[in-house]
Amino acid sequence: FTGKPVDGYLANRVVGTKALCAALEQAQEKAESVGFGLLLWDGYRPQRAVD
Repeated sequence: FTGKPVDGYLANRVVGTKALCAALEQAQEKAESVGFGLLLWDGYRPQRAVD
């Protein structure tokens, strides 16, 4: 949507809300309980894109 990479886009981290963190933690615990895990491939969404 910007036509060029945004600062931090290639960083090896996901930035999100505390609610996102809590939801991912819960999902990871459930996945681990049955022998799976989570792998996040795309964690960049500007807030205005989800408002």
